[in-house]
Amino acid sequence: ERLGRAGWRGQVGQEFRIPISGGGYLRLFPVCLIRRAINHINKREGQPAVIYLHPWEIDHEQPRIRAGIKSRFRHYTNLDKTEEKVKHLLSSFNFAPIGQVLEIA
Repeated sequence: ERLGRAGWRGQVGQEFRIPISGGGYLRLFPVCLIRRAINHINKREGQPAVIYLHPWEIDHEQPRIRAGIKSRFRHYTNLDKTEEKVKHLLSSFNFAPIGQVLEIA
């Protein structure tokens, strides 16, 4: 249920460690699992979660290139479902720019 954690140093040596997930994981995992993980992070850990995606991941009509089965799976699986999944998550949780969440903007 844990999303990966990204860490970096901010101003005056402040370190940020936040749960982050997206890209292929966002496309592959069912929305109920993603919601559960975000709820866990928000409520039990008292932290925000970061969700990201690449612009091409909502373009289910993008041209297909010839590639091996592994690359095709990684790049094209659930492209047709990603936009609705993101809309669902946006309507289910509060989101804000990362600078605002970290109080650095």
